Amino acid sequence: MFISKKKTALVLLTAASAMTIMSACGQDNKSSNTLSNAVPTDATASSNANASAPSADPSASPAVESVDELYAKAKEEGKLIVYSTSGRANDAAETFMKQYPGIKVEVSKVKSDEMMDKVTKEQDAGQFNPDVIITKEVSGAVEEEMVMTGRYLKYLPEDIAPMVDEPYRTQAEAYANYVEFRTLFYNKSTYDKAPVTNWWDLTTPEFKGKVYTADPLSSPAFMDLFTTMVINSDDMAAAYKEKFGKDIVLNGTENAGYEFIQELFDNGLIVLKGSDDVLDAIGKAKSDALGLAVSGDVSKNEEKGWTIAPIYDMKPKTSVPDSGYFFIANKAPHEAAAKLFIRWMMGEKDGKGEGLAPFNEVGSWVPRSDVQTKNDIPFESLNLWLFDGDALYKTAPKVRDFWIKQK
Repeated sequence: MFISKKKTALVLLTAASAMTIMSACGQDNKSSNTLSNAVPTDATASSNANASAPSADPSASPAVESVDELYAKAKEEGKLIVYSTSGRANDAAETFMKQYPGIKVEVSKVKSDEMMDKVTKEQDAGQFNPDVIITKEVSGAVEEEMVMTGRYLKYLPEDIAPMVDEPYRTQAEAYANYVEFRTLFYNKSTYDKAPVTNWWDLTTPEFKGKVYTADPLSSPAFMDLFTTMVINSDDMAAAYKEKFGKDIVLNGTENAGYEFIQELFDNGLIVLKGSDDVLDAIGKAKSDALGLAVSGDVSKNEEKGWTIAPIYDMKPKTSVPDSGYFFIANKAPHEAAAKLFIRWMMGEKDGKGEGLAPFNEVGSWVPRSDVQTKNDIPFESLNLWLFDGDALYKTAPKVRDFWIKQK
């Protein structure tokens, strides 16, 4: 349902056992995008100029590292550096340090695009600082510029892998411990049920000046939704005809996706800084406005004093997945601690570990078959577009320019 398409020009790795990474000592790194002791994937080889092809026997089985073995090594390392887009990493770090005393976890919260720039500059300067990377995508750029160059490495413990749902087990750029998306919210004190069912409803006089969004220019995931509408313009055209009973007529735009963006602005779209700002605007008092925000923000209702509810079924599609990926950084100084921490955040082998709790929330979905979602609807039942990283990477700059011209 939400597979990121891979770059076919690169070499397919046949087994994770053929891949090695370097610890902080002194050997040349065998750069790849999957760590040893991970399950075989269709992950592609690094295009890093310094990378060399894997030389180990691909039929050999990687040694399985037990939790006790990782902990013993991690205690010798003594610490762990995490770069994360999500504050959930701090909550997981607190319980991790109690479970595994002797390992200090330092978490830096960094936006996905800023993280890419930071890690690139550090690594190019020969400084390998972070161990664990927790990041969202940036219109396909994380995969294109960080994963495929070997800067971010996929790691999925082979004893946990059988419980991981696809595409995150073998097909995605990495394992994602939580999956959200951008969707419309409404005020429950105003509406008994969702007041719209079609994205084109937002362009009608009824909602003139009553639609809010977080600014896609500062939040790539919001831009990914609009870019996905452009990529899937045939879907948007079909939804227009279903709504209005006639074929769409383009007003100087390239396709129905761009036309939708233009008509949103023509109908008084209000752009605010972030998701919380949007939900403050529509959810703190009785309001008939609608807001585009992060699905996971529904969990903040009580904390923020909102009376909002998400809409999980829109035509032609509700949204596009926004995945919170786990990576280990290339040449991680504390590799054993990094592996141990990722296991902790995944909930360990049985999916019941305390480290998973911050990620398994209402409005977020954990892609493990043995983990019960807190949502009323399973992720597989959501009406979502494919996440097409290739198309997003190529199309997003053009959609960004179009958006700027509308403001």
